[in-house]
Amino acid sequence: MLPANTPSNERPSAADIELIEAEAWAELQINLPADFRIRLGIDVQHRNGAVLLIAGKSPTLPINRVIGLGLVAPLTEKVLDEVIEEYSSAGVERFIVQWSPAAEPAGAHEWFMGRGFIVLARPITKVYRRAAEMRAIVADPLLTVTEIGPSDAQAFEDLVALPLGVPAGLGAGIRSTIGLTGWRFYLVYDGQRPIAGAALFVKGRMAWCGLGATIESDRRRGAQGALLARRLHDAAADGCEWVTADTLAETAERASQSYRNMTRADFTTLYDRPNYLLDLRLSR
Repeated sequence: MLPANTPSNERPSAADIELIEAEAWAELQINLPADFRIRLGIDVQHRNGAVLLIAGKSPTLPINRVIGLGLVAPLTEKVLDEVIEEYSSAGVERFIVQWSPAAEPAGAHEWFMGRGFIVLARPITKVYRRAAEMRAIVADPLLTVTEIGPSDAQAFEDLVALPLGVPAGLGAGIRSTIGLTGWRFYLVYDGQRPIAGAALFVKGRMAWCGLGATIESDRRRGAQGALLARRLHDAAADGCEWVTADTLAETAERASQSYRNMTRADFTTLYDRPNYLLDLRLSR
């Protein structure tokens, strides 16, 4: 359950922002088809408010990661060791802990380092804004945003999986919740041709924007800006107060078009979240 520990007239807490994302990914993972879950050893666990995404038969990091540790309750070394054991006993080769800078205790970095974790080079930028109409954006007038249902699930996967970098055979993981309560999925069309897609997950007063991607040939036409505008509108219509999103951080060496789309949509950066990676093969 998402915490309600922030007054409605202030910005959402880090726990609000992290745990709506965690719940979104938990639903995407747990709603995979049964044969898919068996083949990949899929499991989802909740521990001290955090979500553990586990895929014991897959080396893919996005489905082997922890989101939300240290936010509902301070992390302890005992809990960290229990998390490591969960992944090890499931046969996972390596996994990530996505550790919020607002999580407790502040000195947990030393615990991670002492257990063999390494910090990946590029963190995740977490952003937020109120759910409301956004200011006008410049988009190609030929583009239209359409909310889709289960009959368009394969079209969504076919369009979004490749630009998102989803490994071959794992595309079902980005469309498993189409048609479920709290979820909205969208495609952007140029005439009859789909060129971009994205998703929105709403729970209580929080919403998460994710799974946004545009095919390479049609980038820089305003499709993602139009999708952000539509999702902000729909989140507000669903009674949501705050919307959050996340993307790879922009660096001096590597720009992030996704981050720039979000800043143009008046999202505020909360922080950059490091990724701690543990390779369990080194200890076996």
